[in-house]
Amino acid sequence: MKKITKYILLIAAVLFIGCSDSNDDTYPPNKPDTEEPDPEPEKPGEDDIPEHNAVLGSLCGFEGDLRKGKNYKGEDRPTTYYNVPLFEAVPEGSEDGWWDNLVEEIAYSGLDYIAANCRGLQPSYPKKYVDHGDPTHIHKLIEAMERRGVADKFKVAIFDDCPASWEAARNEDLGRGYAGYSADNPGKRKPYPLKDIAVDSKEFQDSIYQYIWDYNIRLAFQNIPEKYIFKYNGRPVVYFWGCSFVGDVPGKLSYILKRVREDCIKEFGMDPLLIIDQDWGKRDNTLTAATEAIGGINNWFNMDNPYTVRTFKDLTIGVGIPGFLVNDKKGNKMFVDADHGRLLQKALTYAVKNRANMIFLEGFTDVLENAAYWRSTDKVYYDYPNQRLNILRKWSSNPYPKEFKVEAEACDYFEDKSSGNSGGQYRKGDLDIKKCNDVYEGWCVTATETGEWLKWVELPFSAGKSVLKLRYAAQSTVKIRFDIDKKEGSVVELPATSGTWKEVAAATVNFDKKGWREVILNIISGDADLNYFTIIAE
Repeated sequence: MKKITKYILLIAAVLFIGCSDSNDDTYPPNKPDTEEPDPEPEKPGEDDIPEHNAVLGSLCGFEGDLRKGKNYKGEDRPTTYYNVPLFEAVPEGSEDGWWDNLVEEIAYSGLDYIAANCRGLQPSYPKKYVDHGDPTHIHKLIEAMERRGVADKFKVAIFDDCPASWEAARNEDLGRGYAGYSADNPGKRKPYPLKDIAVDSKEFQDSIYQYIWDYNIRLAFQNIPEKYIFKYNGRPVVYFWGCSFVGDVPGKLSYILKRVREDCIKEFGMDPLLIIDQDWGKRDNTLTAATEAIGGINNWFNMDNPYTVRTFKDLTIGVGIPGFLVNDKKGNKMFVDADHGRLLQKALTYAVKNRANMIFLEGFTDVLENAAYWRSTDKVYYDYPNQRLNILRKWSSNPYPKEFKVEAEACDYFEDKSSGNSGGQYRKGDLDIKKCNDVYEGWCVTATETGEWLKWVELPFSAGKSVLKLRYAAQSTVKIRFDIDKKEGSVVELPATSGTWKEVAAATVNFDKKGWREVILNIISGDADLNYFTIIAE
């Protein structure tokens, strides 16, 4: 789910493979009707995506080497990482740029929430520390949301990556290395001890519970102001991944959920909606529909079932992936074809058709499993950089927003007359991009020349009149033109701004029906800095 460093090599099979054990009929005993797959849905047309009430979200990893852009680079990797980000992380200096781009892309996608992939902080920190989903970093996400002006666009849920936060973090803290139990080295990496520990003992607190609550979930809540927390029916959402490593532990997983719920209510005054992976019922047979602490169950996914729906109590959760590819060093492959966006369309179609209340997708930044949604340079499983973000927006609760912000530097294609990126920022290639000193910071296209253009394969336009307002700065007069759906627009003269930023209405269009349309921003003449334009439906 989820660089290959010394610890990643040891735990890849446990922590990075985002599909839990294959689904079975044992838990709960009566499977809902939505469990059985319907015939494969066709890719819907623009008018075929039904209106729905499902909230749409995605798992989102933020480990240190991901933020630095290191974990998908280098040689001697068993997996080829195709869906690397369009955004080029800068290894040195501040990581603000990584967070800034992340929140902008999430806001663009229309997701209602992201679930921060929390893998814990070792109690012996800073002596022992693995930056692999440290929940104390979530405040940086919040700061970026505020800095980039997207604080009202989405919320943040918590995801407890149990194999990492419960077991691997514990082993690291005990000096065994950051990994799970290894049959090849049982003396160093021992089986997880939960089944041998009484839940009412100090040993349970020290060996088990502090890694779950004190140094992971609690820290996550402390780093997310309540107004940013994703709540469903007024309850903050906490997801738990599979926990096959715990063994047969009747009553103990149920007790852990009860404790987490009680501690959250006691410390934060909120009753959490705890959503578990279907794997939990195989480890603790006391988990039943009557278990008050459980708010929902998801079936996750596997290679045979890349999207699932599960109903528990009154909550139906759909899970899906956009594609999947992982190879191990023995040559074994786990693969689900993205099929040029069709797999993601099928997953979302299936979830909505089966009346999912909540959709949870793997995994916004999951480059290590070729399952990311971000803008990507991938030319094998993506058709163009913004493709997966656009699919998410189409299936979001607000596919045609009244105002839709489009960053100039994030175009799908471009024509640039000069060689190289003169600003050295954001992406590789010949498009000139620099850091932006405008409100909300970010990046901007700079040093434009006659004959250059920026192209977006498709952007959402509502029915009726829409105005495109362009944010720019220029020392002298610039002329530009917007072409939409290959229809040439009018040339607009942008007056000099003495280098300060100004927003002007640069195009007006009127359409009989809503739809996603190709947009090209042409530079007719002049040198300008282009920050973004906003499509405003009137």
